[in-house]
Parts: sequence; C-alpha cells; structure tokens
Amino acid sequence: MRSVAVFLLAAAPACAQVTNVSALVAKVQDAWKANQERATHWSWTTSETRSVRDAAGREIQHLPDVTVESAVRSDGSRCNAVLSWGDGMPPYKVNEDADVRCGSPDPNAAPLRIDALLKSSKITIAERSPARIVLAIHHDRKLVGNPQTEVSCTASVEATLQIDPATYFPARMEGKLVDSGCEGEAKPELHYGETPLTGRSRRMLHKGTMFRVDYEFQQDKFGKPENSYWIATAQQWSRPLVNGASFMVYFNRSFRLEPKVKDRAVLQISKTTAKEFGVESQTRFDTIAK
Repeated sequence: MRSVAVFLLAAAPACAQVTNVSALVAKVQDAWKANQERATHWSWTTSETRSVRDAAGREIQHLPDVTVESAVRSDGSRCNAVLSWGDGMPPYKVNEDADVRCGSPDPNAAPLRIDALLKSSKITIAERSPARIVLAIHHDRKLVGNPQTEVSCTASVEATLQIDPATYFPARMEGKLVDSGCEGEAKPELHYGETPLTGRSRRMLHKGTMFRVDYEFQQDKFGKPENSYWIATAQQWSRPLVNGASFMVYFNRSFRLEPKVKDRAVLQISKTTAKEFGVESQTRFDTIAK
C-alpha cells in the first residue's frame, strides 16, 4: 500500500474536461503512473502502530511499534527496511545493504492497490464538481473467484477514490472488503530467531477489513517542479483476525496473539514522512550510521 504515483502539471478542473467514467478513469490512471516514475527522487520513513481490539473496539493487546525506511536495492527497486522496534529489539541487519535487510515481501502487504482498483469494471462517478471529484468502486460478485488475486481482490472491494481536480491524482482511498477475494495463503520468512511457524498462514485481508489511505502532495524544493510527488502520508487499516489465530507476522517478525478472545481485529495506523533527495544526494537510503 506505500507505492504512490502522480502527475504534476496543473490542469483545468477535471469536471470541465471529462464527460464520462472511462475518460476520467484514464486520466487518473495516467496521473498514478506518472507519479510512480517520480519516486526515484524521494525517500520516506514510516512509523506504524498495531493493537488488537475486541468487538467493542477496546484494546486488548498492544503489539510492538515499528519504524521502517524506504531502502533501494541494487537493482533500483524499493523495499521497506526496519529502522527500529518499539520494544527495543535490534533491527534486522540494520547496517547491511538493502538486498539483505529487506528479506522477503511483507506477508501483510496488500494486493489492494489503487492502480488495480482503477481496472475495475464497476466504477461510477459518485460526485463531480469543480472542487470535488469522487469515484466509487463497487463489489463485483462474478469476479471474486477469479484465479488472478489482483482481479479477485478488486472485485471484493467497496471503496471511494477522492480525486484531486487539478492533477487527477487519487488523493484519498477509503473503503471496505465486502467479500473474500483478497484472502490467500502466505509463507512468511522470519528474521528474528523465532521457531518457524507451522500450520496455515493467511494474508490478513479478510472480509470486513476497513481502510483509509490519505496522500499529500510533496513540493519539489530544488527548482524542478516536475519532481514533485504525491505520497501516502497516513493510513489506517482495521483487519479482522480469524478466530483462534495465535500468531501475527509483520516485517519478518512473529508475535503471539491471545486466541481466547473472539471477534478480534488488528488496528494498524501508519504515518509517513517524505524527504527529497537533494541535488548532491545519492539515491541510496539503505543504511544508518553505526
């Protein structure tokens, strides 16, 4: 969910230029793709908190907070590498390069991406005015069983995308999973000396998951406005737990859960700060000082 995208050239209000859904969606897709190409000019640090809540919303267990940074692998791709744990656990190989630090993908990483949602066949314009444009993505029962996870996951979503009228960028994504198409098996790799997990592990995108992701425009500070960038600065996810689930894994570390409480959900809140690489900076953000 941290990969973001965007188009920077100012435009007339989208409602004055777009007359149908397909034309509007095409412009939003172009804005998303253009923004992805500008990510190479930026780095970011994200702090995340997680707590287990009961059916009434009361906290019953607080899991260790974590801070991660965007690291750059040797092939130029990005990944998230741990900088610190709230309980004092030393970060995994924090002084080595990104290819080592990042390890396997986060088993909780969502296939639920805005670029995938924009391919939905069930999109309508919920609102359109000079100051506000909102797209609605609707549940598509016929595609929930599709063998492609991206398709089945998108089909399980009820969501809105709030579009910036000047750039067509989707500045906010908010919604809920109303079906099971985002679920799937996971094989988490553990980096902190834990005993390997046995039994089935599943991606935490069950029916009932609620989410909100807010993007903010990051203005270039070095005289190159074409490098300005939209980034997801705030995220909130409420992820239901399967009754009886006894472990949770994030950033390659496992945590024991209290399985006796039913109808639990994990509330995850993320805050991200962006930093632009300067004129003399190197696009390498994979180590910290010893």
